[in-house]
Order: sequence, then structure tokens, then C-alpha cells
Amino acid sequence: MDINSIKNFSEAEFPSSRKINTDKGFGEIFDRKIDELNAAGTLGPTGGKADVLEHGNRILNLLDDYARDLGNPQKTLKHIEPLVQTIKKEASLIEDEASEKVQNDSELERFIKDLTVTANVAAFKFNRGDYV
Repeated sequence: MDINSIKNFSEAEFPSSRKINTDKGFGEIFDRKIDELNAAGTLGPTGGKADVLEHGNRILNLLDDYARDLGNPQKTLKHIEPLVQTIKKEASLIEDEASEKVQNDSELERFIKDLTVTANVAAFKFNRGDYV
């Protein structure tokens, strides 16, 4: 039996034990999606689309704050709950806003749908008690 191999195994770093890099998050996804939309032939957001995109960016920032708060042991669920309610409210508002302002832009509609699903799932998991 090789004692060194046992020692190396005990010092191994498992994927679940690595700290999540918080430098990248929902904002990166948002920026990538904007780049994709611009590359798809749109010259940039105009009019109502710009408002929808800005609203989407606000939701992504809220989701980043939420992820950061969940990882902070000094934040209790009671402190995080108002943020979750804000995320849920903003997701509902952007759905209404997108239905009025985003038409004939399937890429942006799909992005808004993905964003609202992500926000609603985060709120649902919080309310269900997944983080208790």
C-alpha cells in the first residue's frame, strides 16, 4: 500500500468544495446576449427595446445581489426576503413591458422569457424553503 497516494487523495480538491467565482454572473450573460442581438443584425436597441433591455439589466443585477446574499453567512433569510419579492415583482413587470414593446424580435423575446423564468424559479425556490 502506498501511503503517499492516500495522502494525496485526502488533499484533493473536489469540485463541490471550490468557492464559486462571483466575478462572473448574470451580468456576463446579459452582455453576451446583447452582443448576440447586435450580431444578429440589429443595429442596437431602439425605443422600447432599450427600455426593456435596461429593465432586464436591473433584474440581472438584483439576481447577482441575491446570489451574493445567499453566499453571505451574515445575511439571514429574513434579510434576503425583500430582495426576493423585488425580483419577483420586476420579473412580472418586464413580462408586461416586453409584451407591449418587443414585437417581431424572437431573440429578445426568448431572452426575456429565459430571464423571467430564472427570476421566478429563484423566488419559488426561496419561498419553498430550499435554503433553510
